[in-house]
Amino acid sequence: MRRRDLGLGLLSTALLPAAAHALDRAPVRLVVPYVPGGGNDIYARLYAEPLSGFLKCPVVVENRSGASGNIGAEVVVHAAPDGHTLLYGSSSVAINPFILPQMPFDTERDLLPLSLMISQPLVLVVRADQKAKDLTGYLDRVRREKVPVNFGSQGAGSSSALILAKLFKQAAIADVTHVPYRGAGQLLQAIVAGDVQVALMIWPVVKPFVESGQLVAVAISGAQPIEQAPGVPTLDGVGFHGLIADQWHGFFLPSKTPPAIVNELHEALAATVRLPQIAERLKADGATAVADSPEHFAAYFAQELKRWKGIVDDLGVQVKE
Repeated sequence: MRRRDLGLGLLSTALLPAAAHALDRAPVRLVVPYVPGGGNDIYARLYAEPLSGFLKCPVVVENRSGASGNIGAEVVVHAAPDGHTLLYGSSSVAINPFILPQMPFDTERDLLPLSLMISQPLVLVVRADQKAKDLTGYLDRVRREKVPVNFGSQGAGSSSALILAKLFKQAAIADVTHVPYRGAGQLLQAIVAGDVQVALMIWPVVKPFVESGQLVAVAISGAQPIEQAPGVPTLDGVGFHGLIADQWHGFFLPSKTPPAIVNELHEALAATVRLPQIAERLKADGATAVADSPEHFAAYFAQELKRWKGIVDDLGVQVKE
């Protein structure tokens, strides 16, 4: 996606405007549809404490993993539209309608996009014992020596799984096995142990292992390289034209949430990402803070639905639940 800092100038220097609160002071749940330890979980917990201060009520993170993120999403779909249950979702919310044989809800009808919070490229890493200095050299060796490839992902219908499947299809490498895991924590353990040789993960997860020499960063999935991984090119830049896919995180609400509550929550989220400690942490992680309006997020999400449908149709994949 094109990087934008749309939300960072939305508010004045005051934390939040003085106005009547539409949201009552009961606890707010941030539902993360994945196991603890992954990017969504890390950032939801990063936001929770300052968000609690802005909303003047407790904010708790609740992990509800399973079914490619649909279990957590369904919790939010069926929650009361009172602003106390938010989904902190990612690309899977846009992918699941096209990759799962059955959906327990209608994504566009039942979820209301609240705010796109961050955009963050994924880093393609290869185990050091694969003798990969760069992506082109690694793929050439795989073809020349007919090396079988096991690549891991954070789930069968995850964006990382689809990006890597498309990459190997474009590279005309057929002897490839996809090994899905339940989240980034399990995937990281698997690639370090040698169960898989290739993976796409966010920079803060792989950074220690790249720096120790156990993994080699060979490409970035975003439109631009990131300063945290100097010298690592984009997939598009090494010949995989158009293969650009930042990982994004955003908050969703039940569809019938009243506008006054939507506005209050958005203002609090925008204020949260403006905090210096949050902005600095996101920058260090190679992420771009966005926090744009519900209208902008809805338009972006509609584009994501269209884009991922095209990718799924091209690959001809479907996940068995």
